[in-house]
Amino acid sequence: MPRLRVAILGTSFGRLVQAPGFQRHPGFELVAIAGRDAAKTERIAQELGVPRGYGDWRELLEREKPQLVSIVTPVDLHHDMMLAAIAAGAHVHCEKPTAMNRWQAIAMRDAALAAGRVAGINHEFRFFPARAHALELVQRGAIGRPRRGEILGRYPIWSRADSRPMTWLADATRGGGILGALGSHHTDCLRTFFGEPTSALASVRTDQPMRGSERATADDACTIHYEFAGGASAIVDLSAAVPYRWERFEIHGEEASLRWDETGYKLWRLEAGHEPVELVIPAEHALQPREGEPALVAPFGVLVDRLHRAITTGEPLTPSFAADAVPVQCALDACRASSVAGTRVAVERAPDPVPTGS
Repeated sequence: MPRLRVAILGTSFGRLVQAPGFQRHPGFELVAIAGRDAAKTERIAQELGVPRGYGDWRELLEREKPQLVSIVTPVDLHHDMMLAAIAAGAHVHCEKPTAMNRWQAIAMRDAALAAGRVAGINHEFRFFPARAHALELVQRGAIGRPRRGEILGRYPIWSRADSRPMTWLADATRGGGILGALGSHHTDCLRTFFGEPTSALASVRTDQPMRGSERATADDACTIHYEFAGGASAIVDLSAAVPYRWERFEIHGEEASLRWDETGYKLWRLEAGHEPVELVIPAEHALQPREGEPALVAPFGVLVDRLHRAITTGEPLTPSFAADAVPVQCALDACRASSVAGTRVAVERAPDPVPTGS
């Protein structure tokens, strides 16, 4: 199996989830990690067993010349980092939310396509067993025509002013906010079941504004109503200003509904007049999470394997930057515009990329 040199830009989620994912795959060699603080990053690199830690990501690109760069930083850095990594000859994997707006996302997409580089987006939630099996069932027609989706999320991130100090996640100028952090995942979920949303009616707001003694500029709650071309609709209602964690996902069809929760490992079928039935998850969707590790390491491992195959064999990558990251960003932009305007807003489609060589 070809072994690819990979570098991670970012020391938080990158350290906790992505580093283990890449290190466990026989086709990757994690050679370096970059962060803002050189001494802290070097210490993290030593803890992870990574050869080198850098306080300057540009220096990392120049010295290490990685074949794959995984960008796991605040959103406002994604655009410049991805363009620089592609210019350095690397394939790229990017965290969500993709960018500050769809125009940045389109530029990132086009740069990767022009350079012939693989570009992925980190929608690893797709690979939780319950969601993967639910999508398979819907595509087989097992609940009839899907017509409604509901995603409810409650997260104890900023329930009080002293819950968490001010960070980039509460700063709108850095791409923070719950709409981007989790609404991006949930928008991606709904579009896999119903196709691309055509319009959004949204309230994107800050319900608990204080972060210590500072005031947040990014949202901590959002309510979105999407409509889809085939007549389906969906609601996403998220709050990160509550004292508990809970998520519920439902896909309603003409004949039955499917439901799963935040763990992602159990799926129920619901029919009128019957008790909910827990469904058996097929072996092909099974994951093997390790006790004590972050829940996202196991599904991220599926994405790591897909990245390797895309780079080494040319197998189409799913989820990909062009097919998935850009459309999700277009939907998030529509949600923000709707919230400002106070009315339903059409989701603008991104222009198709200009063919290479034209």
